[in-house]
Amino acid sequence: MLVICNGTFKSGSSWLHAILLEIFRVKKIHIDNIPEKYNPDIKSPTSILEKKLPDFFKNEDYTRLNYLTKAHYFSNQIILESYPNDVKFIFIERDIKDAIVSHFYHFNNYRKKDLSFNNYFKFIGVFKAYEMCLFNTRCKQNFDSDLFFSFERFKSDFTNSVMDLCLILGITHISKAEILEIKENTSLNKMKTIAKEGGNKYYPELGKNSHKLFRKGNVGDWKQYYIESNLKVINRVIQLNPPLYVKIGYFFMFTLRRKIGL
Repeated sequence: MLVICNGTFKSGSSWLHAILLEIFRVKKIHIDNIPEKYNPDIKSPTSILEKKLPDFFKNEDYTRLNYLTKAHYFSNQIILESYPNDVKFIFIERDIKDAIVSHFYHFNNYRKKDLSFNNYFKFIGVFKAYEMCLFNTRCKQNFDSDLFFSFERFKSDFTNSVMDLCLILGITHISKAEILEIKENTSLNKMKTIAKEGGNKYYPELGKNSHKLFRKGNVGDWKQYYIESNLKVINRVIQLNPPLYVKIGYFFMFTLRRKIGL
């Protein structure tokens, strides 16, 4: 079985990945190592690059062994494909407004910038928000709704969220004590502590500062950041009816840049 934790950037895919790792651990289900050839960056939680996924299916015995990877797969080639039962795509999504606030901090930490949120939103965030919405919409076109989990539901109903995850994995029973253990081991404080101690697998490129990318994880944090004009724009983006400049800017900043490899 290959389990792919797929979600747009800053949606909670690292949290989902950690939860799934803990489910496998407490249920004593062995996870096999994914060969490095599918992503030479061995520290990355994305063990299979998007372009390498077809090769993985050709070469690896995922019907007999168990594999798990985090991903941000977005291409039509991957998302619109049909998959056998041994391939489990599990998605997580988050309020786009909160996800953009999280990306704002990620951008400043990763790029070592000191942009205000307003400037970040105007020149970067609004286009990233459009990509997040396109990502979620495309994924929902080809996968069953029960494969989609929300960051907010994990926050408010962790127990039933984990039980639903188990059903997708074919695990028919998990105890309350096991769920509590999973919750404790995947808490924000726990993940921050592990990052500070050098055990972080999710943002290794930032080294000792990677713990800064595990923030508050609060639902509705966006209310402290958006001015009225930006809120009007992002609400249009969420409805996939963005101003024309957003579509044009997104094409040049994301689509075209990626095509030419910049």
